[in-house]
Amino acid sequence: MTRTTLSIAPLDGPTSLKDHAYRRIKEAILTLQLKPGAALVEAELAERLGISKTPVRDALLELRREGLVTKIPYSGTFVSEITEQDIREIIQIRAVLEGLAAKLATPMFADAELEHLDQLIAEELVAIDHGNIELAAKLNAQFHEIILSKVENERLVALIENFEDQLQRFRTLSSQLKGRLGKSAEEHRVVLMALRERDAEQAERAFRAHLLSVLDDLTREGMQLETKEPR
Repeated sequence: MTRTTLSIAPLDGPTSLKDHAYRRIKEAILTLQLKPGAALVEAELAERLGISKTPVRDALLELRREGLVTKIPYSGTFVSEITEQDIREIIQIRAVLEGLAAKLATPMFADAELEHLDQLIAEELVAIDHGNIELAAKLNAQFHEIILSKVENERLVALIENFEDQLQRFRTLSSQLKGRLGKSAEEHRVVLMALRERDAEQAERAFRAHLLSVLDDLTREGMQLETKEPR
């Protein structure tokens, strides 16, 4: 069993320690500071966070309910692993749902909002050129968030957001692929072109193609396997 050294800061608030522990541990999982397969030892986490084991235990239980943590009898508690099947199933679903979201959002954009999307893409490309992958990934995610914010279909938005945690781990994986963020930015330009032309059908096709392109690159490179911790 390999234990991962955590870059988690101690908690600084006296209330809702379980909630604080939950947020800190979850952030470490979603950003792959805690990699899939990493052992989660209550005593170690409690020491890192500067609290007792009870709120950590409660936080891990909540993360188990969300599917981000797995408990294996007689072995321990671990960050849930990411398999190729996980990536394929979730991105295929998201491609359909976000494609529909782009279609519904198309008539809702004002020209100024489309210019903002264009600026996001430009800023992302600058960040990539400067090697600021973290900023580029955040700008990439904002593009998706803005389109989703224009959708007037609460059930569709809820379905998409239901997969957000897992998708964030996939985004972190894809950002590690050489050239993937730049490719995503160019694919966003195709989506933006459809939005500017008020072509809802093309926006849907472009968004689906973008996410399926991410899927192809992830599965081809096998990035999900490189994240696993040895046991």
